[in-house]
Amino acid sequence: MNRDFQLNELLHFLNLAPRTEHLLLKGFSSIYETKPETLSWMQNQSLDWDDVKASVVICSEDFQPPSGTCIVFIPVPNPRKAFALSLRHFCFLKKIVGISPSAMIGENCDIAEDVYIGHNVIIGDHVKIGSGSQILHQAVIGDNTIIGSACVIHSGAIIGADGFGYESDENGVPFKIPHLGHVILENNVEIGSHTCVARGVLSSTMLREGAKIGNLVHISHNVKVGRYAMITSHVHVSGSVSIGDYSWIAPGSTFKQGISVGEHSVIGLGAAVIHDVEANDTVGGVPAKSLKNK
Repeated sequence: MNRDFQLNELLHFLNLAPRTEHLLLKGFSSIYETKPETLSWMQNQSLDWDDVKASVVICSEDFQPPSGTCIVFIPVPNPRKAFALSLRHFCFLKKIVGISPSAMIGENCDIAEDVYIGHNVIIGDHVKIGSGSQILHQAVIGDNTIIGSACVIHSGAIIGADGFGYESDENGVPFKIPHLGHVILENNVEIGSHTCVARGVLSSTMLREGAKIGNLVHISHNVKVGRYAMITSHVHVSGSVSIGDYSWIAPGSTFKQGISVGEHSVIGLGAAVIHDVEANDTVGGVPAKSLKNK
């Protein structure tokens, strides 16, 4: 939900000097589908300025504004970040609280009063969910899962399923290894739709504070995901992998079991990571190799 705000209110928020123009802004719009009296942002695209209806556009510092336009341009070092911060500051998301009648809650659960649990959600036994967290429609939370405060579990996600853990008996027949561990999500973790986070075998699968997991991701048993790590869509993380704080994992990448990814690492699109990755490194390819010396 947007609230109206003045141009100089925006400039004050961005720690920029005030302007003489007194513009009232009534929302936000894409630079490709702008609307009157809105705030938009751009990099250095080539645009037909006759089609741009936004009143104010956040742009890069080296952008050369067109002549003969009434648009107010705000040059900043990082336009996307400035726009995103403005969107968060001036746009209020509706807080939802409550438990849908169609949700199924197991025994001996500890659920904070201001949690939201959506339609057809299934919560297992002995689950703990912290203040302000949201479990959206048709998600499944397995037994003994611990979810911190301000977490978001999107629709269709499964937290706490058994991992793919098997051993063969004396006749070569595979049998299931019981998974006795569970999943721990610290505060402010977000899990995308149709993502699966498997429970640990003996220890816990753990996602540390602020970790963000995209849609259609598989996090295997005993994985440790560091603080504020970003794992995008279609990623497969095999068992017992450790991903460091503030790492960024591109779509479609895969990780061999048991490896370690250092903090502040970047894993490229579709990479097959079969060896440990040092902190602050950037790797890509199949198999993944460091790209810093290329």
